[in-house]
Amino acid sequence: MIRAIMTLFLLTSLPLFFLILIWLPWGPGKTPETTVLVGTFFKGLLMFFPGFLVILIVRRIFGFSYAGFLLFLSLLQRDQLVPMLAAIASLFILKSNLQISGLEEENFLGVFAFLGGFMAMANVADILRAWGNWNSYLLFLIPIQRLSAVLFVSLIAHKFFPWEGRDAVFLLVVASALALGFSVPAFFSFVNREGLAVLLTVLPLLGAFLWFTMRFPRVVRA
Repeated sequence: MIRAIMTLFLLTSLPLFFLILIWLPWGPGKTPETTVLVGTFFKGLLMFFPGFLVILIVRRIFGFSYAGFLLFLSLLQRDQLVPMLAAIASLFILKSNLQISGLEEENFLGVFAFLGGFMAMANVADILRAWGNWNSYLLFLIPIQRLSAVLFVSLIAHKFFPWEGRDAVFLLVVASALALGFSVPAFFSFVNREGLAVLLTVLPLLGAFLWFTMRFPRVVRA
């Protein structure tokens, strides 16, 4: 029963949080139409498939190690860094076809919709990859980490809009730093320090929620 709930959490955490976001009272004229945001989510979902080819190539090149610092690097590239950079690169490629402006509310929702769709499919791919070998790291920690990462990147993305030149590099650096940070609790999970892994996974999510409430207090109060 617990595993079924955790599996459901893995599959639905990003789509459900996206639905919650678009149902919040943002106010007329401040955000794109709901249909536009839903379309952006599905564009992110579809862009996962060509992005997944890149992910598979990188995994093939670097492989995976189960010991020491190489384990940390393996978790970094497999579960955090490459999927997130592929998602942001896909966002850069499609940005002219997405109704995302420099306005903070529109930018946040548009970026979250696209990245959320991409990373939701990454969660599905992971559960298929590890079929029959599911554990708490895959079913619980990874979806929380990816939700936190998408939320953080979406909150800061407007500062680097329109994501060209140096600003694009800065956004990729921020995403890389987040991936590096989330690989720490991932490593602790693999070396049987589950309590510390859960703590270091949940705290950033709470921080992301707090930052969201500070950036959009009127929406939260409403």
